Amino acid sequence: MKKMVISGIALAVSMVCMSAAYAESAVAAGPVRLAISGVGDAQFEYVDAVDAAVPAQDKPGRFRVSNVSSELAFRASVDLGDGMTGLVNYTTGISVDNANANTSGGMFGSAKDVYVGIAFANVGTVKLGRMTAAARWNSGTADFSPMGAGLQDDQGMLSGASGQSAVGPQFNVRFDNTLAFESASFGGLSARVYYSTNEGKSATGTANSPHLNDGSFSLGLQYVHGPLELRVSGEQRNDKGTLNGTTDHNTRDRDFRFGMRYTLPDGTVLGLGHDRMRLSDADATGTAKSLLTKHGTVISARHAFGKHVLYGGVGVGSDVRCEYGNGSACNGNDTGARNAVIAYQYVFNKQMMFETFAAIVKNEARGRYDFDSGGVGVPTGAQSRAIGAGLRYAF
Repeated sequence: MKKMVISGIALAVSMVCMSAAYAESAVAAGPVRLAISGVGDAQFEYVDAVDAAVPAQDKPGRFRVSNVSSELAFRASVDLGDGMTGLVNYTTGISVDNANANTSGGMFGSAKDVYVGIAFANVGTVKLGRMTAAARWNSGTADFSPMGAGLQDDQGMLSGASGQSAVGPQFNVRFDNTLAFESASFGGLSARVYYSTNEGKSATGTANSPHLNDGSFSLGLQYVHGPLELRVSGEQRNDKGTLNGTTDHNTRDRDFRFGMRYTLPDGTVLGLGHDRMRLSDADATGTAKSLLTKHGTVISARHAFGKHVLYGGVGVGSDVRCEYGNGSACNGNDTGARNAVIAYQYVFNKQMMFETFAAIVKNEARGRYDFDSGGVGVPTGAQSRAIGAGLRYAF
């Protein structure tokens, strides 16, 4: 009994000391504001890929339950005085299925936006960490899917390169090791700049394996005026070896994107996205590609009426244009594709939503475009089809 009393007194003293320390901190720097939020989003789907150039490579129809970018986020801020606010954000992916039998990953997925920063009133915010850069930010302008993910995400024609590069283009992947500045809005115009450091820079290397210098850059501009929103982004990722799957120096992945939204008087929102991509490898030899370019366009719309929402989009991915290291002809004909999405949502309340959708990617004879998120691994020339329904809970 005596031990329990002593332990209780010790606990009470500790709590008083902690409260006093917090109070002192709050007086010195202002109260800390902490917000916890999250999303659980999963759906039941039927997918297939048929009419491939080689019929044996068709993907027969199958059912699956997919995690649609579920997440958990902790955000905190504190008033530092003189118009400054300290910020921290931890957002992690959450797994709600076993991801193709990968049962060792546990509940938590990969890190999303994770950063620490300072916001300066009427100027902007400086951030350090891992975050969404300008191309990824802009890609969602013409996409009305709730998480910018899932088979109902219409970004595939913008983000893909028809399977003609050794590694899928990385412009919809977050920047790591990043210093960023996101400006305040001045007359509706704002800017954001990201520098992903060259932490992977290698030593001097040899003639056959030149050193890497993987610093990357991203710039975005946004203009908002009444019902109109415009976005422009440019991004360059250095020495990622995307085109040929190499680790050689002098590879450059460049992307330019334009996005627009316009809200009509009845609340209908129209979207447009256009992307131009250029992947190059200056050291390519033989039949390794030295250059690949492509472009894609998406038009979309969203309309809400009461608890009901309809949205959809159609997109076109171009044939690629390419060059080989030895100067021989590179055939990019018939590598284009078309994509279409239609979706319906029933919004129970601010937390709970039901969604159902249908989507298709139809490739030309030599095309290998896939869905942007949740792709099925499309064989050459195939069309991928998907229908599904799911639930989303946000808090």
